Formats: sequence, C-alpha cells, structure tokens
Amino acid sequence: MDEKELNIENENENENETTEVITDTEKKETSVKEDEPEKENKTVKKENVKKAKKPMSRKMKHSLISGAICIFVAAAVVLLNIISFTLTSKYSVLTADITKKGSFELSETSRKLAKSIKKDTEITFLLEKNSYTNIDPYCKQTAFLAEELEKNSDGNISVKYTDIVKTPSLAKKYSDEELSSTDIIVSCGDKYKILKATDIFNFGYYADTYGYITSSKAEQMIDAAVLTVNNEQVTNVLIINDNTAEDYSYLKETLSSNGYTVKEGSLSETNIDKDTDMLVAYAPKKDYTEEITKKIREFLYNDGKYGKTLLYLSESGDFESPNIDKFLGEYGMEIEHALAFELNRSKLDTKSNNPYDGIICGYYSELYTENLKSKDQFVITGYSRPVYRTDEKSVTPLLVLSSSSGECPFSLRDEEWDINDYVTGMECVLAQGTKGDDNAVSTVVVSGSYNIFTENYYGSVYANQEYLSTMLDKLNGRDTERVSIAEKVISEYDINIDRNLAMTLGFLVYAVIPLAILAAGFTMYIMRRHR
Repeated sequence: MDEKELNIENENENENETTEVITDTEKKETSVKEDEPEKENKTVKKENVKKAKKPMSRKMKHSLISGAICIFVAAAVVLLNIISFTLTSKYSVLTADITKKGSFELSETSRKLAKSIKKDTEITFLLEKNSYTNIDPYCKQTAFLAEELEKNSDGNISVKYTDIVKTPSLAKKYSDEELSSTDIIVSCGDKYKILKATDIFNFGYYADTYGYITSSKAEQMIDAAVLTVNNEQVTNVLIINDNTAEDYSYLKETLSSNGYTVKEGSLSETNIDKDTDMLVAYAPKKDYTEEITKKIREFLYNDGKYGKTLLYLSESGDFESPNIDKFLGEYGMEIEHALAFELNRSKLDTKSNNPYDGIICGYYSELYTENLKSKDQFVITGYSRPVYRTDEKSVTPLLVLSSSSGECPFSLRDEEWDINDYVTGMECVLAQGTKGDDNAVSTVVVSGSYNIFTENYYGSVYANQEYLSTMLDKLNGRDTERVSIAEKVISEYDINIDRNLAMTLGFLVYAVIPLAILAAGFTMYIMRRHR
C-alpha cells in the first residue's frame, strides 16, 4: 500500500471518529434536555407542596367569610322579597292597611260577595296600571280594592288593565257606548256595566271650575256592578217624571247600583212597557191627569195577574190632587194636607232642632226589618206628610212617629197656632196597601216625603238604605245581596305630612342612610386592612 492510500484511510477513520464523537455529544445534550423538564417539574412540585403546606392567613379567612356572608344576605333578601311578593299578591290576609281610616281595606261585605261569585267576571280598567294609578291617589285606591276582590274570589274575578287607545277591538266591542280612558268595565259573559269616574268618586270644585275628588264610592260601585252582571234576575223600573221638579238622579243611581234596570219617562207621552216590574212616582208637584192614573191602574191590574209595584213618593208641599187622591183611595190610603212634626227631642237627629226635619221613625211593622244589624237602627225622614189609612184591612203602616208627634195643617201656616194643640201621636209616614186575589196582589207603597230616598237621608248613618232596599227587594221578589258600604276618604290626608317633611324623609331614606351604611363598611375595611 503506498503512502497516498494510507493517508486516505487515516482520514476516513478520523472522520468516523469525529462523527461518533459528535453523535455521542448530541445524545448527551439531548439526554440533558430531556432531563431538564423532569427536574423543573420536580422543582415546581416541591414548591407547590411547600405552598400547600403554608397555612391560610387570617386576613384571607376574614375576606372569604365576609364575602360569603354578603352573598348569603343578598340572596336571602332577594328570596324573601320574591316570596313575600308572591304570597301577598295571592293572599290578601297577608297584607295590612295601616292608614288611619282603613282607606285600602276591603270590607267584610265585599269579601263575602267575592267568595259568592261563581261565574267568570272581569273588572277591566281602560288604562295601563301605572297610567291609571298615577292619575290620583283615589285611582290607586280603586285599583287596589279591585285587586283585593280578585284575591278573595277563589279565581272567579279577574282584574285586567288595557289601554283602550291601543286596543281597537275593545272599542269595537262597546261601539254603542261612549267610553273614556278613566272608565271601568265590569263584565260577565254578555252582560256588562260601565262605571264612569262620576260613578266612582265624589267631586268638589274650586270656584266652580277646577274639580277634585273628595271621597270614593269605588268599593260600593264595583261591588254593585259585580252583583248586577252576575244576577240572572232582571227587575225593570220606570221613574215617572210627569209633574216633578225634583232631582231623582240619586234614587236612579241607587236602584241601578243594586241591580235594577232603570228607565225614566212621561206617561203622558208613552205607554208602560209590559216587562216593567215597578213604577216610581217621584214627588209630583201637581195632580196627574186621568190618562196617567188610568195607565197606572192598568199596570197594577196587569190583565188580572197583578204582581206589580208602585212606589209613590210625595212632595212636601200642598196642592190639590183629586185624581191622585182617588187612585190612592182605591188602595186604602190618603195623603194628608199637612206636615208631620215631632216634639220628642230624643226622636230628632242630633243635628236638628227642627220638629219637621231629621225625625227618627219607629217600626210599626217588622215586615222589612230582618236585615237590620241591630234593633237600635232606625229610619230617618223629614218634611213628611202624614199617610192616613182609609182601609185598615188592606193597609199596613210601616214607619210611624212617636206618641209626641202630630200634624200641622197647611191651612194654618199663615195663622198663629199652638203646636201642642195638634199632637195626635203615632203619625204614619210610610205605609203599603195591596189589591188582588188569592193568587197574587199588586202593592202600592206611599211615603209622605221623597226625602226618605235622597242622599242626605238614604246615604246617612241611619238605616234608610238597609230597610228601604230590603223593602223594594221583597216587593219585587228579589233574593239578592245588597251593597251597603260607607264612602272612603283617602287617609293620606289624615297623616298630615307637609311637602317639606316629605322631602326630608325622602332624602333621609334614599340618600343619608345608604351613604352612612357605605361609609361604615368602608371604614371597617380600612381598619381591618391596617391591623
């Protein structure tokens, strides 16, 4: 082998050795790199073990506990509010009226009425709830009372709020009615009654221009409307407006609110509808014509079937009335040309010193006294003409004055006379006479004064409403509940908080107290942080 070949072999061997060395070096480096993550992982694990073993600081514990308590309290408050809202919305017994006069408290009469309703009945407000309740505190009261009826009705009464402007289908349904956004519609099936603001509230006026609500009849009127639309029995009443100059709107409203269908008309211009059940002759100031009295006779005779009623409410003044006198005589009664008086001051209303006015009556008969709350409740009348019985067999006195009562003849009003000389005792001011056969009778009820049915008397604290409503219901064969609920005055006016005090209380509740709580919490945080 020559020298060149030997050099080439040596070079190849050197190259192989170099390659092996490089390869071994790379393997070592790779092995070192592979071992480094393991060492790092071991180091991290050791550090984690050390950290896990380190006890939690007191500050951290307090922070966690405080946070947990805050979350728990917040959750509890939210949950409590949800539960209380749900329960009070469903059960009225869980709510309380803390106003001075119970302005937002549903009466026991209304509670019983709500439970007695067996048909689906809707009370529809023609505005959205917030829009209606923001009109006036009395509107808020009305909505609240309606919702209380719903809660007490076992699901048969529902309250709805709808904007009539945005609900054309509602306006179309009642296209024959003049609806206003403040109206309330009470409906049951096809029957409905519309309550206007003037039906629900009593208004006062500043300088005869600006009106404001003085009190509310909402509960009574809504109850009456619910009764009316649920009552299957229809009683039709016609108020005769011939020869009267007195306002009978209150009587009409009263009858309507207790479920009667009331019309008014002149018998000199029209006939009496066959479906009319009762006529009301309201304080005529002059005699009826023979034509009118004939129509009344035929109405009561009813083709020999009888079963009709006439309520005659006398005018307090004097006038000649031969046709009326003759007709009433056929039913055994006569209205005296005099005024009844009462000399026993204990039988006069405390506000009255007038022997002719504010007279407390006694019950001669117990025909219509069963619904009185107590035997100490009495009917009051005023400026009444005595009702004389010409036939004691067919006539029943209902209300009489005391043994110290008497009558002052109209013929003496311009002369000097001694009232004590005209004491007769037991003057009758309300009586009823009947006429018919063994199968049925028609009844004529005569009151010596129309005042007995006016707002001052019928709507007073006396028993006019209970007694007279019972009388009319029994005479017309009605077996229904009646609504007798006092008008309500919003008790917000009783609290006597002026505007400045209200603003102060609002600032205290909405600003001072929240800021004080926030400051206390921040101070506590700073103090604990620097411990």
